[in-house]
Amino acid sequence: TAAATLDAYWADGQMEKQTLARGEQVEQTLLAICGEDETAQFRGRGLVWGLEFTDPARASAVCARAFELGLLLETSGPQSEVVKLLPPLTITPEELDEGLRTLARSVRETA
Repeated sequence: TAAATLDAYWADGQMEKQTLARGEQVEQTLLAICGEDETAQFRGRGLVWGLEFTDPARASAVCARAFELGLLLETSGPQSEVVKLLPPLTITPEELDEGLRTLARSVRETA
């Protein structure tokens, strides 16, 4: 059953360790992005993050460019000023790195 699978998946703590490690990977990339772009700030934890821009149009532009490059993102927030990052819990470090590189490129190319 699904419940038994989840119990086994969480039993040894590996899932929690993987989530924390991937979260650190995301945080380091977002730190770098915000270090290069003063109009952006981020917040989040684990594998739930938001990259907020002072101009809501910029968040939309980042999502559009990322889509052109093969990465599906969406906006959130009262003015759609936040790019949401919600990768799956089972994402590999390599897959996450590819997505984060695409995000960083999209931010740079829409500046």
